Amino acid sequence: MTLYQITFSINFLALFIALWLGLYLVSRSPRSFTAWLTALTLWSVGGLFINVLLALAPPPIVAEGFWWHSLLFPFWAVNTINQGASAWLQGWLLGSSVVFWHHATMLMRPGKMNAWRWTRVIAGYMVGIAGVALQYNARIFTAVKGGDPLYINSLSAGPYYYIFAFAILVLTGLSAINLMRSARVAATNIARRQLQTLAIGSLVTVLIAPVSYISTGLNLLQIPMVVMSALTAIYVMMIGYGVARYSAIVEGRTITRDILYDFILSTFITGTYLIIARILVVAYGTPRVATIIIPVFAIFTHSLLNIGHRIMDRVFYQKETRQLRANLNRLSRLAGEHETLKDKLGLPLEILCNSVRATYGLIFTFDNGHALLLSDCNWSNTPISIPAQAFFADDMTHLNVDQLPAPLQEAALLVPLYAESKQVGALVLGQPSNGIHYAPEDMDRLLYPTDQIAEVLFVHVQNSERLKKVEEIVAATPDSSNVKSSLSVEVVDFALRNIFDFTFLADSPLAGLDIVRRRLTGEKKTYVERGKAVQAVVLEALEKMRPGPEVPPEPAPREWYPYVILHDAYVDEIQNREIMSKLYISEGTFNRTRRIAISALARVLAEMEKT
Repeated sequence: MTLYQITFSINFLALFIALWLGLYLVSRSPRSFTAWLTALTLWSVGGLFINVLLALAPPPIVAEGFWWHSLLFPFWAVNTINQGASAWLQGWLLGSSVVFWHHATMLMRPGKMNAWRWTRVIAGYMVGIAGVALQYNARIFTAVKGGDPLYINSLSAGPYYYIFAFAILVLTGLSAINLMRSARVAATNIARRQLQTLAIGSLVTVLIAPVSYISTGLNLLQIPMVVMSALTAIYVMMIGYGVARYSAIVEGRTITRDILYDFILSTFITGTYLIIARILVVAYGTPRVATIIIPVFAIFTHSLLNIGHRIMDRVFYQKETRQLRANLNRLSRLAGEHETLKDKLGLPLEILCNSVRATYGLIFTFDNGHALLLSDCNWSNTPISIPAQAFFADDMTHLNVDQLPAPLQEAALLVPLYAESKQVGALVLGQPSNGIHYAPEDMDRLLYPTDQIAEVLFVHVQNSERLKKVEEIVAATPDSSNVKSSLSVEVVDFALRNIFDFTFLADSPLAGLDIVRRRLTGEKKTYVERGKAVQAVVLEALEKMRPGPEVPPEPAPREWYPYVILHDAYVDEIQNREIMSKLYISEGTFNRTRRIAISALARVLAEMEKT
């Protein structure tokens, strides 16, 4: 392979990775200013690769009057297109990328941005702006007439070269120092490895300055352009490695399959356009610059469309999600004795931890102000004695280091487990295996499983009292007056939660109601038939709460809320979130209305008993 082919291949590959990785960062962390600064850094670094590629495959000289070509090359002087191949190396400076990266590393420093830090950032931007203005007038680098673009010596130093090179060297060194100092005080090993990886990449770019000085400044050696391109490409790949391996830069953590799918898809699309562009060049005489421009635009247009990776997520996660839900549904049916519940929680918790790549997972329930460990996954069996109050939260919460007492000081995510408006437990996850925080996709994936676990824990918490009532019913048929006095909101609530479980309903206090007994005639006095009779009575009472014969179109009027909530939640088994969306109500309104509706249903049953 010739030097030309090696240079072209390395620069094109590095350009592709720089453009794609920058787009990946901003699409996955659109609210992160650090991610945007890193993306601008990568895109600016891509300018160096474009310089080299355009010098190797320069656009043809256009006829006078065609001004539109300047829109494709806004950073090059107007007369560049007529000056020869080496002139294209004068276009885009690395200085702008150094300025953006210096700002990004300053934001990675612990603590807030103070006046001194902002002064350094502003000074960096002033250097970058001055460099762009000077380079546009070709006063930092000037092309050597007849120079070979395969060598750095094809550029000569302008009058401001030494000042500008020194400033860029200082900013690059400061960026590396920022990262190394941040790594030394990082609270976790993952954060430390993130910063160390980025610091190594920054130190590699420091070598660009002496290479440029020896070749362009002193003209001592004829150094191939591919050397500078390779050093810059290493820097780009170090950032990419940090993102993929340690979730550097991005919010949350990087999902390995997500970045892999996106990279494969973008590579396939870009490769396809590259082949098409090459065919146009060989078969139809299209200028060679088409092999650069067409794939570059393909990267931008197709990387902005994230449909591909969402489809892949659904395909690859479908089996995993089905398995998790099946285990949770079986768990709901097995929420009887304490030991059975503790044993059966292990498999769903293990699958949940694997799905989000958590280093460990713990499920706690509360008892008399203390948090009791109910189930664990990948835990070291270290005893945990933490008050329940430490786990109280309104919603999923990212945890900082030492936010929870030892031995959970490095826990990363707290998921409160709510049943109705009461927190019955908590799920605590350790740091993901390749990041510090969990990505939004991971948190969305936890919603359904944690809702199901909360429902199971709620039944578990109430289980002791329920079993006592069952024993009383089994011991003797309750007197009618006793049943009426025991008819409470709690009894009706449990009946609704188990409306399709005839064995539970048969042992429910509702089985002693006269309206149930009257339905048990002849041979219909069996255990199962008693449960069916209880179900029929509860559903009949629920239908009496229906405001009208037909449910109105969405959104339903307020008077329909109690009936819709009870019917959809317990009879149709629709998720609470879907019901809230259907009625356009908040979670607080939903829980409050459900409690009122269950109380109303208990009153309807009491009135049916009296008649």
